[in-house]
Amino acid sequence: MEKGILSWDDDGVADVLYKAVLDGLAQEWCEGNYDYDELVIDGRRRLVEIGKSPPEVTNIFRNIMKTGNPFGLMEKGVNHLVKKAGGSAKGNPEVILFLGSSARVYRPQVVFSAVKIMRLLEIPFETLPKEVDSGFVLYQLGSFKAAADHAKNVAEMLKLCKAKRLITLGASDYRMFNTRYSRFGAFLPEGMTVMHITEFVWQLLSEKSIVLERKFPEKITYHDPCSLGRFTYLLDPPRKLLSALAGVNFVEMEWNGRKAHCCGGGGGLAFTFPEISEKASRMRIEEAIRTGARILTSSCPECEQILSRAVSKDEIVVKDVLELVADAL
Repeated sequence: MEKGILSWDDDGVADVLYKAVLDGLAQEWCEGNYDYDELVIDGRRRLVEIGKSPPEVTNIFRNIMKTGNPFGLMEKGVNHLVKKAGGSAKGNPEVILFLGSSARVYRPQVVFSAVKIMRLLEIPFETLPKEVDSGFVLYQLGSFKAAADHAKNVAEMLKLCKAKRLITLGASDYRMFNTRYSRFGAFLPEGMTVMHITEFVWQLLSEKSIVLERKFPEKITYHDPCSLGRFTYLLDPPRKLLSALAGVNFVEMEWNGRKAHCCGGGGGLAFTFPEISEKASRMRIEEAIRTGARILTSSCPECEQILSRAVSKDEIVVKDVLELVADAL
């Protein structure tokens, strides 16, 4: 296309770019020194700007603007979720919990587990009452202007918070805050640090603030979210937690860490080409089953949401690492 052999208007160009699984795995294996994902995302940006992106992409943009999440589902709100989970401990907030769209809409059990841990340890926390998507999906699908506007809106809301430590439940949100907000001109409050929830909980466990009352007798395997495994290299904290929770019953899949296969959600594939996403999810489920594990866990509600739909009855249980920690307290 850069050489003029193909045009951005040609039939099939949008399909090729939006079928790409932007999971970083191609770059992990490729010997070339270029960023494959950013190349594709830039192509998507061009398609959005000339109005040639698929209709599904436009619908996702509208969903986020209307409901605050890419699914287009009306929410009861963060305050409702936190109150249902038991509410925040009293005192000056030490951390801000950023729940993320998938946790708010589809995996509230992850929110409940996070709140349970905070309350048991009497750690005061706060949330964004009107939390919306971090903007990661908008960026991945090529809508840079909408992503920038969205990110700046969230950054402004964070400036109203008292706590200086932002903790995300989702992997993509962690990546977005750490690597893309400043790129879009959305600067977090001065002195605010960003942590993934597994980093935070492992820190508490290593400091002996958390005492695990039991270990899991079942075999447990772990799925690395792409945004943690390849883009931010957060590999150890989830594994240390699982080793503490399961000991020798924690087993790895054949492809793990920086070489782990995608859950099927990379690059917004679950929205644009769900049939391809479902095949990828099923491949990952079968890989987990081959380990003999009874529990497949991850550290991203989006991954769990996508993987759980590919599980047949009684094959394997899909849970978040946080759920296991909360159950063991």
